[in-house]
Amino acid sequence: MRFLCRPILLILFLLLLAACGAQGMAVAPELVDSDAITARAFADGQCFLTLAAPVPARLNPDAETATNGEVPAGEVEAVQAITLRDEGGLWYQLALDGVWIRVDDTEYTTRGDCRP
Repeated sequence: MRFLCRPILLILFLLLLAACGAQGMAVAPELVDSDAITARAFADGQCFLTLAAPVPARLNPDAETATNGEVPAGEVEAVQAITLRDEGGLWYQLALDGVWIRVDDTEYTTRGDCRP
């Protein structure tokens, strides 16, 4: 029986480490574009943008995608950010309807940890 104690304790310890290590970690989103430089998911309440003016909303982080209305000025919560190469810009996906906004040409401020 004693020879089973060490392996059992080791397995329990590894399970504990795996369970503790996974808590609170944001899972990086799949890179939605082959030109993506960075992509980062945010936990609930981690990142908020305050937009000074309305911003076009898009279903994908691509300036050539047709707009899907606009996000009004004010504070909105972001669930992920992506940075694209070659003038692709910085995009945030909003908790509101999952739409994307490009903020390169927009006046905005952030609250929380909104680094892409």
